[in-house]
Amino acid sequence: MTKLRSRPKLDVSDIGEITVEDQRSEQAASVLQVHNTGRQIVQEVFGDGLTAEKTDAVLTARSRIADQWGKAKHAALLIGQTLLALSRTLTEEEYRRLLTGSDRLFEFSGALATKFRRAAELAEELRMPPERLPGYTTLYDLACLGSEGIALAKERNLIRPQLRRQDIVALRQELRTYRIRAAPSVLEEAETSPGRIDCEAIQRQYDALATERAELVERLQQVEAEMSVLEGRLRLAAGGQVIEAEMA
Repeated sequence: MTKLRSRPKLDVSDIGEITVEDQRSEQAASVLQVHNTGRQIVQEVFGDGLTAEKTDAVLTARSRIADQWGKAKHAALLIGQTLLALSRTLTEEEYRRLLTGSDRLFEFSGALATKFRRAAELAEELRMPPERLPGYTTLYDLACLGSEGIALAKERNLIRPQLRRQDIVALRQELRTYRIRAAPSVLEEAETSPGRIDCEAIQRQYDALATERAELVERLQQVEAEMSVLEGRLRLAAGGQVIEAEMA
């Protein structure tokens, strides 16, 4: 009877080396894919007008900026989350004062503080991983569309890092056009469909417009606060010029 030979035992360290090698291969393939994609984009943007040296310079800059942009997106979200928590702690009047003095408290304007906070608020509502979200400015623009616009963007799978402001502008225009075409007057609706007025649809439209109005009012307050600061600086600058003229 032939005796079967036992298989040699595989060293655990060999498994670790194989796993590390596989990971390195995957990382190398990923880096190569990103590089090739970047080269293709450079070709589409510049055509054949760049030398190889300039192409490499653009690709290197693209890689560095992408790395820093990812960190900046994360930092902006953290700032927004901090301001969001603060807005829930302070009263409405206290938070308004905070926005007015934002450039002194945080070294950025009240308008920027509002963008940070609203972007973080939307990120919280969406419950998506940060790496799947667009930048904070795009998130803020999306938030300004109201619940109806956000729902439409989610339905079309638009909420992703590649979402552009142009896409949001197109959505806003589409929503406004739809509201104009699809929302007859109460009298017309009552005459054509007596007893069938869609109160829920009307309420949704009303809420969306109310949200948009509140955001516009908030933005107006920020603009007025910033203009007030600039007026003070202008007065100081004008006074400085007078003093210089007298000394001359």
